Amino acid sequence: MKDMLTIIYDALCLNSYIHSMTFNEETEEYRIKFYEQPETADRTGAFITLRPVDAPNEAFHGSDKELSIEHLVQIDVESKYRATCKQIQYEIKKEMKKLGFGQVSGQGLDEYFSETKRFVDARRYEGNTRIYDTQY
Repeated sequence: MKDMLTIIYDALCLNSYIHSMTFNEETEEYRIKFYEQPETADRTGAFITLRPVDAPNEAFHGSDKELSIEHLVQIDVESKYRATCKQIQYEIKKEMKKLGFGQVSGQGLDEYFSETKRFVDARRYEGNTRIYDTQY
C-alpha cells in the first residue's frame, strides 16, 4: 500500500528551499506534520501541515477495474513573515506539479492571525495517480 501524504512529504523535504526553512537543526526534524501541528511543535520558524481533504477516490475505470486514484490535499504554511509563506507555497506548487497535482481555484486561505502573530497561506491541490497506480 502507498500513502500519498508520505510521498508529498518526501518530495517537500528534498526541495532545498523548503528544507532550509523547515528543518530544525536542534531536533533534526522537519517542521512538516500530518493533519495538525502538535501543541509542543517548534513554532520558531516556518512550518507546513499536510492534510487530506477527502479520502482517495476512484478516478478512472476500465473493464470493471479502477485505473487511477484521485487525491485532494490541503497544504498549510505558517510563518511570522508573509514573504516566507509565499516563497514556500511557490516551491510547494512546483513540487506538487512534479507529482501530477494542480492547485484548486478558490479553495485557499491567505490570512494574518494577530493572536499567533503568524501569516497562514493554505492551498488545496488535486491530482490523479498514473494509470494502474491504484494501491492507496
